[in-house]
Amino acid sequence: MRLGILTGGGDVAPLNAVISSVINRCNRHSIELIGYLRGWEGVLEDNWIKLNDFKIDPDIGGTFLKSSRVNLKKTENGPETVIHNLEKQSIDGLIVVGGEDTLSNALLIKNFPKVLLSKTIDNDVGLYNDGSFLNTFTLGYPTAAEKIASFVSLEEGIRTTAWSHERIMVVESMGMHAGWLALASSSGNPDFIIIPEFPLDFEKFREKVISKYKEKNHVIIVVSEGAKWKNGHYISADELEKDSFGHPRFIGTAQVLTKHLKESLKKDFDTRNVNFINPSYLYRSGRPNTVDKMMAIRMGVTAVDHLNNSIETIFIYSDLTGDSCFETCKYNFNNLTDIEEFHRFVDDTLYDPVLMNITPRGEIYFNSFVPHFKKSIFAET
Repeated sequence: MRLGILTGGGDVAPLNAVISSVINRCNRHSIELIGYLRGWEGVLEDNWIKLNDFKIDPDIGGTFLKSSRVNLKKTENGPETVIHNLEKQSIDGLIVVGGEDTLSNALLIKNFPKVLLSKTIDNDVGLYNDGSFLNTFTLGYPTAAEKIASFVSLEEGIRTTAWSHERIMVVESMGMHAGWLALASSSGNPDFIIIPEFPLDFEKFREKVISKYKEKNHVIIVVSEGAKWKNGHYISADELEKDSFGHPRFIGTAQVLTKHLKESLKKDFDTRNVNFINPSYLYRSGRPNTVDKMMAIRMGVTAVDHLNNSIETIFIYSDLTGDSCFETCKYNFNNLTDIEEFHRFVDDTLYDPVLMNITPRGEIYFNSFVPHFKKSIFAET
């Protein structure tokens, strides 16, 4: 048997853990493994390396195989070229590790054995309906969720400097269309969270900020890069500079929101102390946390075993079994025609649009895999 693997889209911390796990499992079963370089671009160009002899450190973030963003729908003869090159290399099955865009390409490759592993710090690939999750999280999300919570927390984040200097601080989160990562910051106890699913009424928000500042003399706000005003327009996005999948370029949502706050609060506060922070790629960088690494290794093993047993077209995901224990599960996506059917958004069971913060049900979800940082005198006075 000969298998292939590719990684596409934005990198996340546990990708090398997946690749390492797949290599080890293939070697155990005497399966030849090739890795396509730069995602689907590598398949289109027949650019690959044999992986069986490589030793990859699962604790190093990023992807050994590199990455790219390629839309096969907009590539001339894209799906046909992919099938031709896979057959040319006698590939018996393909493991695709990616987010919304990378996995959408896999749906175009019909009648070919493949396993999909979802990875994105946006956590927006999967199904969620009224508190019921198909996959508890996507690979990379647990690490990013822990980071954003720590960035705004007392123990490791900006709470102390906001309190000490009586600042209003706006922290930007990744998340183009869904607010999962921003909402994860709730474990670090920010005062307000603004997400794309619930457009922002700035005047109401402004009054809440004034009230909170008068109460505490400092405020921490987390905003998703894809957040919108109440008129439906993005707070900050270049609609003219879209990628091949039609996504606009987000250009500083926290900075724009900070500018609006500075201008509207001049008569109320010293607005020199209204600041923004954009950790940007730090969310996806570095080593995976324990949960991410564990699930990446399990998913890699499960992917190889499914293809080795001639089980085709499977989406492998993480499922919470209770007491913060996770296992891998499978979902047959033969009837899935568009990845948009697999989009997952935050609803009002998890997010309170009036308080602009998490709900009790949301806290239960995040407590299963994100460390909860303590509240303190800094957060309450």
